[in-house]
Amino acid sequence: MTVIVAIVGLGLMGTSLGLALKAASSEITIIGHDPETAHIARAKKLGAIDKSHWNLISACEQANCVFLDLGLEAIESTLRALKNNLKGRTVIIDLAPVKRPVMVWAEDMLSEAVQFVGGHIVRSRQSLGQTEPSAELLRGATFYLVAPEGIAPWAIEMASNLALAVGAKPLYIDAAEHDGIVAATLGLPLLGALALVETIKTRAGWQERAQSFGEEFAAYANLLLNAPEAATDLLLANADNLLYWLDAYAKKVTELCQAISAQNQQTLRDMFAEAQKTCIEWLATGDKPRSELPAEDMKASFQAMFLGSFGRKRPR
Repeated sequence: MTVIVAIVGLGLMGTSLGLALKAASSEITIIGHDPETAHIARAKKLGAIDKSHWNLISACEQANCVFLDLGLEAIESTLRALKNNLKGRTVIIDLAPVKRPVMVWAEDMLSEAVQFVGGHIVRSRQSLGQTEPSAELLRGATFYLVAPEGIAPWAIEMASNLALAVGAKPLYIDAAEHDGIVAATLGLPLLGALALVETIKTRAGWQERAQSFGEEFAAYANLLLNAPEAATDLLLANADNLLYWLDAYAKKVTELCQAISAQNQQTLRDMFAEAQKTCIEWLATGDKPRSELPAEDMKASFQAMFLGSFGRKRPR
């Protein structure tokens, strides 16, 4: 049985998702939709999609699953457009890194026939240097999934199996908890990098200082260069959580200023030692090996769990 997946938005993650799904099973037909013709052309050339359609409704109306790899504003308008134009037993999964507003839109706009799961893919550290679409971007990733109250069990199963099929680890989470985590691990570092660059740039002589920028500064530059599209919308949509972490960050900066002003060497040594210990623990946690199926077993498992679910009648 052929399963139809529509991917709306063929940027880095959307195209990588198509490649990963095609690698997982030959029984998936992937339809792409993106207003950027260059994105469509790249996805076709890489083999991430089987075909494309310029019209959003036509691209999605027959899909069993629709992925939205879009900015927040585009997600809202797309959900509104799809409201009454999808067949029953369709699952929509968005990939925005902020979940609370998206879950509200889905509840308000979608018909009862459509199931919605909030999603967010956090790439593994091993893939962070890759800037071109690849199925490997999803291998070892954490695939956050937010299931609204009353969702059908088969829709949860489908979302989980899709995450497993592309080599990611599905992790169900509450929308509020997700946004709190993302504020600390994505928003705060991004704003910290923004503040650093703006501080250095606005002081006289920054051109001369730029000549001595090394790998330490490059890490901050990469954060900004790889920021999500429409990053400002994502940050403002998570403002309450970000303000909490920014306040905590400002207090720690003040503590460092006081230690330096007082020439308190021991305090600085203790803070460095504690921070280094924490980093070692974090890195060790992230490097724990994950059990992975061989490619043949992954394909068989995917077909049994995901494709097979469409052939089984489930109570509504």
